[in-house]
Amino acid sequence: MRIMPLIMIALTLCSCAVTQPQNTPVSETLERDPATGQEFWLYVPSTYRHSKALPVIISCHGTPPYDVANHHIREWKYLGEKNECIIIAPTLIATDGIFGDGPIVGMLSNEKTIMSILSLLQYRYNIDRANIMITGFSGGGFPTYWVGMRRSDVFSVIVARNCNFSRANLDSWYTPTAPSPAIMVYYGQHDPGTIIDQSKKAIKYFEERRLLTKNKIIPGAGHERHPEVAMEFFMKNLRPTKPSLTINNDQ
Repeated sequence: MRIMPLIMIALTLCSCAVTQPQNTPVSETLERDPATGQEFWLYVPSTYRHSKALPVIISCHGTPPYDVANHHIREWKYLGEKNECIIIAPTLIATDGIFGDGPIVGMLSNEKTIMSILSLLQYRYNIDRANIMITGFSGGGFPTYWVGMRRSDVFSVIVARNCNFSRANLDSWYTPTAPSPAIMVYYGQHDPGTIIDQSKKAIKYFEERRLLTKNKIIPGAGHERHPEVAMEFFMKNLRPTKPSLTINNDQ
């Protein structure tokens, strides 16, 4: 019977509190994409000016109600402010890491949602199109891997944080581009067994294809949020800037 292990995983997920600082100079905002009707949280650093293109981080939430988009904007906004990155946390579907496996129909919907939001924002803000990271936590690994690899022409970095992984759903649904994204997979030493097992499978999958850049086990950690690890990896893999807007003076 899988009932008891699943209950234990659910209880573990409940403990994934957002412990990152919340004292940012400006607040996050909840918006709705007019094209898809999907809600998303947005954080734009207080230092933003149209004259400077900023890198973008898209963070994919895991299993609701244990992990939702609002958790991710609060998890990332302090780091976004500190490192001058725009943070997007969309509301997604099919991210159930307890009973789900990232069904294709859900991933196609998530791809549409994410790409539509990026398209919307690149005209409102000066986005660095060369430096866009997609990352996810727990069940958010399904869209992170799937959308990230499907749109490797858009995402420069893919980081899976304590994530679920489905090889069956990912295989044959993407065509690698050159240069390929920098890919990192990490998890906690005391993560639930399912997360550890699926993270190891993801590492093996990308190693076999010579796509994995780095993997890491966080000593002493369980199923916890450590976005600072992903942020450090992103900053180390920045590419030459490609602004979405051409501005001649500071605005």
